[in-house]
Amino acid sequence: MTEKNIIRLQGIEKRFGQFVAVSNLDLDLREGEFFSLLGPSGCGKTTALRMIAGFQEPTAGKVIIDGQDMEGIPANKRPTNMVFQSYAIFPHLNVGNNVAYGLRNRGISKSEIDTRVSEALEMVELGGLQSRGATELSGGQRQRVALARALVMRPKVLLLDEPLSALDKKLREQMQFEMRHLQQELGITFVMVTHDQYEAMTMSDRIGVMFEGRLVQVDAPPTLYAKPCNREIASFIGEMNFLPAELTAEKGDTLTISTPCFCAMTIEKNPNVEQTGRAIEIGIRPEQLEISAQEPDGYDGTVQGTVRDVAFYGENVHYHVQVDGVARPISASVPNYFHTVDYRPGDAVWLGVQSASVIDLGQNQSNT
Repeated sequence: MTEKNIIRLQGIEKRFGQFVAVSNLDLDLREGEFFSLLGPSGCGKTTALRMIAGFQEPTAGKVIIDGQDMEGIPANKRPTNMVFQSYAIFPHLNVGNNVAYGLRNRGISKSEIDTRVSEALEMVELGGLQSRGATELSGGQRQRVALARALVMRPKVLLLDEPLSALDKKLREQMQFEMRHLQQELGITFVMVTHDQYEAMTMSDRIGVMFEGRLVQVDAPPTLYAKPCNREIASFIGEMNFLPAELTAEKGDTLTISTPCFCAMTIEKNPNVEQTGRAIEIGIRPEQLEISAQEPDGYDGTVQGTVRDVAFYGENVHYHVQVDGVARPISASVPNYFHTVDYRPGDAVWLGVQSASVIDLGQNQSNT
C-alpha cells in the first residue's frame, strides 16, 4: 500500500529583509505520522511551522496540503489547527467554552457543539470538567485543554509549537507518552516543533533536523542516532565522542580504520556521509564504551587512560577519561546499578569498544 503525503513543501524560502530564516526547504510529510522539526533556537523550525499553518506566507516556494496549493488561503480556512507554546487559554472562559470557541465561530448547532466538546475532552482525559474555570487548571490540564480545542475542529493536520515547554520535567515526560498514544489512536498527522532532542526522539516517527534555516537530515530516530549525516547532527542528537581516524581500506559496506588510541578496526560504512579522503572522523556514544580497572576481554578496541572527572546523574555515571594521543577526554556512561561511583579522578582505567558501535562520520572537519 502506497503511503499518502498529506503535506508537501516545495522549495520553501522565507526572508525577513536580508535575513533568510528558511532556505530551500523540500519536505514531504506522510498521512498519519508524528513528525518533528528539531533544531536549536533560531534555526527556522517555527517559521516553517507557521508557513504550514498560514500565519506567514513563504517568500518563495509552495505549501501543498492534501493535494491543494495553500497560496492565498488564510489560516482559518486550512485543514490544520495549531497548539501554541503558551496554550492561549482564555482565562475568562471555562473549559467547555474554551474548547467550543472555534466551533461557535463556524455557526455549528449547539447540540453538535456539545457532543464534539464532550468527545474532545474525553480524548484528552478531561471528561466532566467542562464547567471548571480556566484559572483553576494545572499546567498539564491547560495543555490538554489546548489539545482538545485543536482536536475538536477535526483537522487533517495538528501543528504543535513547543507544546510541552511550559511543563516541569516529570509532567513533560508523562505528556510525551500521552500525546503519542493519542496521535496513534486518532491517526491524525502531528507536526511538532521542538528544540528538545529527547522529546523528538520519544514521540516521533520521523525527525527533520534544521540548522541555520536549512533542513539537514530527515530520518527515523534510530537512524538519526546511529547514522548522523555529519558532525553537527552527531553532536546535537545525544552525546558523542569524536575521534580522528585514518581510512586504510574500503571494501563494500565496510571500512578499515586506525585511530590514535584504539587499534585498527573494521567498521560499517555510513551511507549518509561521503568518503572523500583518508583523514576521516569517527564517533562513539558514551554508553557504548565499557570502563573497567583491567583490560576488558572480547572488545575490538581497547585503550588505557586516567579518570579526569566524574559526573553522577543518579540513573547513570559519566566518566571523563584522558587518553594519550587524544586532545579531549573520552566520555563513558555507565548505568548506575548499585548507586555507587566505582572510579575516582586519578584512577587508571581501561576503555573497550565494539567496532559495531563506532560511527563513520566521513571526512574529518575538525582538528581535535
